[in-house]
Amino acid sequence: MRSRHPRAFARSLLVTLLGLTVASAPSFSSTDAAPPKASESAAFPDQLPAYPEAIASFGAAVQGDALYVYGGHIGRTHQHSVENLSHHFRRLDLRNPGAGWEDLGEVKGRQGLAMVPLGDRICRFGGLDARNPKGAEEEDLVSTDEATCFDPATGTWSDLPPLPTPRSSHDAVAVGETVYVAGGWQLRGAGQDPVWHDDMVFLDVSAESPAWTSVPQPFQRRALTTAAAGGKVYVIGGLGQDGTSRRVEVFDTESREWSDGPEMPETEGRLKGFGASSFGVGPYVIMSTADGAVHVLRSGQESWFERAAELEQARFFHRLLPHNGRLLFVGGAHVEGHLADVEVMPIARLREGAARSRQAASGADAAAKTADSAPTPRPQRGNWPSFRGPGDGHLQAAALPVHWSQDEGVSWRIPLPGYGQSAPVVWDGRVFVTSVVGPKKETLIASGLDLETGEVLWRRRFGASLHIENSEMYSRGAPTPVVDGERVYVFWESGDLVAFDHDGETLWHRSLSADYGEFQGNHGIASSPVLAEGVVIVQVTHAGPSYLVALDRADGTERWKADRPEGVAWTTPTVVDGKDGEEIVVSAAGRVDGLSAASGEVLWSLGETMEKNNVPSAVVAGDLVVVASSSPSHNLAVRRGGDDDGAVLWRADGVSSGFGSPVLHGECALIVNRKGVVTCVDRSNGEKRWKHKLPGSVWASPIVSGDDVFFFTEGGDTVVLRHDAEAPSVVATNALDIADTKVYGAAGVDGAVVLRTGREVVAILTHADADPGTDADAEAAEGEARASLR
Repeated sequence: MRSRHPRAFARSLLVTLLGLTVASAPSFSSTDAAPPKASESAAFPDQLPAYPEAIASFGAAVQGDALYVYGGHIGRTHQHSVENLSHHFRRLDLRNPGAGWEDLGEVKGRQGLAMVPLGDRICRFGGLDARNPKGAEEEDLVSTDEATCFDPATGTWSDLPPLPTPRSSHDAVAVGETVYVAGGWQLRGAGQDPVWHDDMVFLDVSAESPAWTSVPQPFQRRALTTAAAGGKVYVIGGLGQDGTSRRVEVFDTESREWSDGPEMPETEGRLKGFGASSFGVGPYVIMSTADGAVHVLRSGQESWFERAAELEQARFFHRLLPHNGRLLFVGGAHVEGHLADVEVMPIARLREGAARSRQAASGADAAAKTADSAPTPRPQRGNWPSFRGPGDGHLQAAALPVHWSQDEGVSWRIPLPGYGQSAPVVWDGRVFVTSVVGPKKETLIASGLDLETGEVLWRRRFGASLHIENSEMYSRGAPTPVVDGERVYVFWESGDLVAFDHDGETLWHRSLSADYGEFQGNHGIASSPVLAEGVVIVQVTHAGPSYLVALDRADGTERWKADRPEGVAWTTPTVVDGKDGEEIVVSAAGRVDGLSAASGEVLWSLGETMEKNNVPSAVVAGDLVVVASSSPSHNLAVRRGGDDDGAVLWRADGVSSGFGSPVLHGECALIVNRKGVVTCVDRSNGEKRWKHKLPGSVWASPIVSGDDVFFFTEGGDTVVLRHDAEAPSVVATNALDIADTKVYGAAGVDGAVVLRTGREVVAILTHADADPGTDADAEAAEGEARASLR
């Protein structure tokens, strides 16, 4: 249930989060002051070089326009020694990262330390020292009480008063000129039990004679994270003697009293609040958890904006640091080892995610208040179950929204972890999408979203069974899922095929590359799975032994496997009704064939009549099969069931197809070439009726809705054409800013268009209860936002 129009939420969040986008700097641990003028006007690259070592559990801080990293663990997980600690202190100039990391000298190896910016200096506190060599029978680990600061202007260190007692696996945060050190334990060497700390200590470095003050803390935890916002210190998560915790304790720096904060959001996996990282930016706490989620909490509020964004690479024991309107996620650990990369995320990306989270929470509150009344029914919008929906791109008995823009009509935009080229699918109000993460696409991700709100209902990660370079030259999460009333079937170019229920529980998992051989070819696999009676069918057409395989929907066991001629192609089969049951029509690698869905037997075949039909998929209407090709004069129609050249009904001279598949509408077969030119080819004889130039090239296949055809250009423009056999008319051109990616696919259900770019999902919804007039709250919020930008 909505208490306000979605645009009101988005615009009010623009105001409340505006401080994050125009006023963020490393010193934002305690105030809302603007960053240094130099940082405001500087241009900073959105990619940073990896750290020279893969590290976790290290100290890091941003001071001015430089990122500093000290020490850290560099060996195998749970193995500690002098050699397994980094003995380096390095700096990266964020204005000129191309110059690489500057080594500031060899230092004593240390991990589990805290480092914060204090004025013009960078100060570090405590940490773990290893006294045993690598391979020793017993580890000899001790915590240190060292407190010292580095002056970038002189390149020298100066000591602060040591901590009252040694500690490591703690965290620290600065509020003004006072540093607060919370949590952790004291390791006392080989054979000695650790001592868990039950106090927080703080030091005012501006005092004439700085001295540490100790206050009891209502917890004993380590591997936690701290952040300061609104004059308060937030101590979040960690590991206690009774296990991991999602608790949040809040220390008021004025009254010096503790209170309970809102518990951390649920995380995927068993790590919960272990090894998270956080930082205060203005009145907000931004936190990154081990499952790759980024959450936001406004100081004084009772709930988090959950999963406002997702990292491309999930990590823990890393460092989250803000700098000039962006977040830096440095190093850390993940399931396969330590990380060296620095992931950069614009803080502005959190805005839409927080808006969605706030909207969902507000709706939940409103629903709770009216629990005794009849709930407002959710729209019944229908389903879009597979690549091209029912297989031909036609929306049945429904209508799509026609008009939207960057500022109006978009209901939600949700960033996704990693990158993906698959189209979304929709079933019973849920959207299912895929993506991949990592330099070798080693992490596979499937996500389930709420169609109405964009809420992330579930997200599942898998290790890829085949590692393939993650670059623009290869498919990246390209196959589109397929869904039925019970399950979602997801396929990746690694060969992994997974079936989930609609709530994201894994039902079965197959690796086709492990079972039938690794995939070969220059650009990867992109064919999407399709469904026939009782089975899910996957086409693998590559430079090696190719095949079509049918697996039982319930358990993934093989029903049949049909070998196919070798040849690289990325088309998707089409399942249609045949004379003796369902038939699979395959257009790929210079052939078009019809196979029995029950057995895989070839029923009819046409070869040597076409070429380069390797990307767009065929479209079938009755016995008419329209085959698209990137080669002119090889876009043609054949008669289904024919087995010789006489089955070719026509060829469209001078017409070629790009990445999107053709659609049939009225008398036309509509084919779009790589330059974005739509050609209406008469479906009865192949003659060209008319052409229309779109604003750009098209990757996504068009959608037909009533009299309108929706063309989704790669640059974010959606052109709605209405036509007869003679000429088209442009109903709407809807532009979205999609930055450095492309629109790869779209889904349509009644009153909703869902677009998929490489990095996000965008939904345009029409609502029966939407107020078409002026939203006073939204107008006021928008005015305030504009004023603050001037």
